[in-house]
Amino acid sequence: MRFFRCLLGFVLGLLASAALLYRLVRPVDPALDEALAEASRCNVLFVGPSYLEVGLKTELFDAEARALGHPLRSCKFTRSALRSYELKHDLEQLMAERWPALQKVAVDLTLFPSGIGFERQNWFNPRTVHWHTWDALPWLYGHYRTKKQSLGALAPIVAGHLQHVAMNYLGIGRGGVVLSGARWVERHAGWEGERKAPREVDRLPRSKKRVDLTDEEADAATRLLALEKARTRARRRYDDDAWARELEPIIRGHGFEPVFLYSPVFRNRVPPRPTRPGKKPLVFLDFDDPGRYPALYLADSRGRTSHLSREGAQHYSRLLAQEFVKLATEPREASEPEPAPARDERGKRPQRGKRDRPGKR
Repeated sequence: MRFFRCLLGFVLGLLASAALLYRLVRPVDPALDEALAEASRCNVLFVGPSYLEVGLKTELFDAEARALGHPLRSCKFTRSALRSYELKHDLEQLMAERWPALQKVAVDLTLFPSGIGFERQNWFNPRTVHWHTWDALPWLYGHYRTKKQSLGALAPIVAGHLQHVAMNYLGIGRGGVVLSGARWVERHAGWEGERKAPREVDRLPRSKKRVDLTDEEADAATRLLALEKARTRARRRYDDDAWARELEPIIRGHGFEPVFLYSPVFRNRVPPRPTRPGKKPLVFLDFDDPGRYPALYLADSRGRTSHLSREGAQHYSRLLAQEFVKLATEPREASEPEPAPARDERGKRPQRGKRDRPGKR
């Protein structure tokens, strides 16, 4: 009997502390604060991974739009390796706020939604806990349903997700958020060491060979990659639009226009199909195209990873502004049409193999 009284006391104490922490720590992710600080003036909100964090300079975007005679105020919300359900959750959080001047929401879909960054190195940090809501559970069910994994392999992963949901709703770990912001004595006494961000194991891998190259070799490698990418684009077909269509109503439901984009990286991804019977056309900006945006694929524009250099970020920011001014002044129905197949020197189209035929994957 004493055991059950102790257990009941523990549960009641846990619920009381959870309720108190929910009062002390606001449910909105503190990482949203930077974007929300511009909410009253922002006309174009960019949401995406580190490609936008590194590549988009909002002050250059604003200046270019102003120079083109159509002033636009931009703001951005970015996280390293932001994709999949976390991207959807953050977008819902952002749209739940008040945006009196907002017109368009641009979402970077460069990263594949199939990865969710739930490796064990990312477990139990506040960022991972934050997106584990009740709404995440059916989405995760659909995600793992497509995986060809045994029940034994999935069991610990599913248990991990349930633990994160419990942590989120019981407020476990929220006390750490309060205490980390209250370390006044340590900061002013100089006792607090340099704090490192949690390891992001799902970031795009660096190419070891590329990092070890000399500047001349890196320039040559960049040119070769751009040429290869430009050649393959002639045969590209549209991809499934399910992920973009899943995010689209979150934005349209709040009265804003969604714009989707790929950042300039060496991934050779195909853009989502822009039109679908009975649905509004998708507006899609594909900067993953050295033929159309050659300045973004020059050696001086590239960093040693798939990110842009400082010079490349300046080009990208201005090109983004030019495209958004076009959207505002020259509305178009959908994304750019699919490119026609390339022709050889005699003007003939190349023969298609089995893998190149429409409808085959």
